[in-house]
Amino acid sequence: MNKAEAIQIANESLRSNALNESNTQFSQLVRYVSDEGWWLNIPLANFRKENHFLLCSEKAKMIRHIMLKPNCILSPATKFRVKDGVADVFISAANPRKLVDILQGGTKYSFNKHLVDEHRY
Repeated sequence: MNKAEAIQIANESLRSNALNESNTQFSQLVRYVSDEGWWLNIPLANFRKENHFLLCSEKAKMIRHIMLKPNCILSPATKFRVKDGVADVFISAANPRKLVDILQGGTKYSFNKHLVDEHRY
């Protein structure tokens, strides 16, 4: 699975063309220390516009689609670990119903309220 395929699956499922190369980040399930999850690197300026995140799990054959509306997270620099103007986010797959950033230096922000859909493939 790659980003273009994931965007196509999400757009078909939503019956729209809302997601594209520039407003969507794609993340595969990866190992991090003793956990598995998804990395997101979000430039702080991107919090002022609509962002889509596709979290892909080849094991589960599922893509979790998260959407952040413009300015829905105020002061992101105080909520996430920030490095060079980019928010580093790691969402653990240990509990897939709990889409929480677990990185040290963050506030354990939950993305659950931003979950749009789960697309099976």
